[in-house]
Amino acid sequence: MRLWLLAFTDFGDAAVLIPLTGAMLLWLLFYNSRAMTWWVAAVGFCVGATAILKIFFYGCPPVSDMRSPSGHTAFSLLVYGAIAFVAAVPGGSFRRLLVIGVGAGLIVTIAASRLLLDIHTLPEVGLGLMIGSVSLVVFAGNYRWSADAKIWPLLLSAGVLMTVLHGQELHAEEFLHHMTGYFRIHCR
Repeated sequence: MRLWLLAFTDFGDAAVLIPLTGAMLLWLLFYNSRAMTWWVAAVGFCVGATAILKIFFYGCPPVSDMRSPSGHTAFSLLVYGAIAFVAAVPGGSFRRLLVIGVGAGLIVTIAASRLLLDIHTLPEVGLGLMIGSVSLVVFAGNYRWSADAKIWPLLLSAGVLMTVLHGQELHAEEFLHHMTGYFRIHCR
């Protein structure tokens, strides 16, 4: 069971999600340059809010079970949610349901794996879900489908990147933990 949980949680690592973010950016450059600005804003908010809260919470946790918002959950919700959203928009009802179901399933599985592996607490995953949801709304609320857009290049590149990069880790958490000491954040 633990190996399955690790396999799913690895899809939420920044080593996978950052290249997927770049793939989405390139796809938007070719097919929807207006939405590209909103993608950058959504990613900036998601990564920025998560990093700032992680740095602050390491030094001064607001409650005993809130040490660090789940970055895997927040970033996964944004990236996989956005890919599912843009893939679902041009499809019929069945395709929309299927694509959104697969995307939501992956996001929920990554979030649940963080809990079941005892990496994060329920409030930490919940905060990650909130950050990711707000980020996705920023992007999706400003996205307009272009009739000439082809979704297959995005889905193909996402599949290749997920396959090739699965299991890689960036260890961003350690860097952010060290930043807490650098900024001398401590509770009073």
